[in-house]
Amino acid sequence: MSTARPETFNDEKLAEEQEFLLRSLDDLEDEHSNGDLSDSEYETLRNDYMRRLAAVARARKGETSTTFDHRPQSRFWWLLAIGVTAVIAGIAVAQFSGLRAPGDPISGEIDRSPRSRLADAQNLFFADDLEGAREVVEEVLRDAPSMQEALLLSARLHERSADPLSAVRQLDQVLLVEPQHVEALTLRGWILVRINDPEVREEGIRNLDEAVALKPENFDAYIFRGFVARELQGDLTLAIEMYQEALKRSPPQAMQSQLSQILDEMRTELGSRPE
Repeated sequence: MSTARPETFNDEKLAEEQEFLLRSLDDLEDEHSNGDLSDSEYETLRNDYMRRLAAVARARKGETSTTFDHRPQSRFWWLLAIGVTAVIAGIAVAQFSGLRAPGDPISGEIDRSPRSRLADAQNLFFADDLEGAREVVEEVLRDAPSMQEALLLSARLHERSADPLSAVRQLDQVLLVEPQHVEALTLRGWILVRINDPEVREEGIRNLDEAVALKPENFDAYIFRGFVARELQGDLTLAIEMYQEALKRSPPQAMQSQLSQILDEMRTELGSRPE
């Protein structure tokens, strides 16, 4: 008798648990949208599901396919990305709101400048009205096709729609003009490392390394690079370093708590490894 059957059985169980958690996340989103869950309840449950998904993904790491069509793993990565980038996008909205470029209409006038419309699109994106945000940002890009903020938002929209190649095309337009654009490098790297192909992932890691080397003041590049170091490379030392750098950059309180907890887990795991 083959000894592979128990391993297959275990993998089937893990796959079933992964699908259950993914369905639970979908149900959670619906309940939150319908007002059945408060924000705090939603965050608590969602964080628990995501931790459990991460544990299942790690357990299956040695048995997953290397093709592009491994749907459970692929969907996990995209769901995780939505959770992380939603926080970052929200901060970007807060930082962007109220900005007015030279030549934009003064206060009190009906402001339909590209910058004003982009602020509308950012707010729609953060409110999860992706279709509304897409319509507005496409209108902005028709009038201002090289506007970097609009290209970045368009890339985020493609990412949220699980269309990574279109997102990368938008980011490449930004990087063609500004090769050291930290946000574009960070998002491009984070997209590419989630494509299940070794060469593409290596390119994504290079993008994240370029972003980190620029020593950005915001925390997202460090979080993404730390996640990749831990989950894809098994490099806990680098992951700890990246998460520590992220904490130095004052992420939101909820994220600080999560990062601190992950750091404690990694330090414990690193300390238990044989010399």
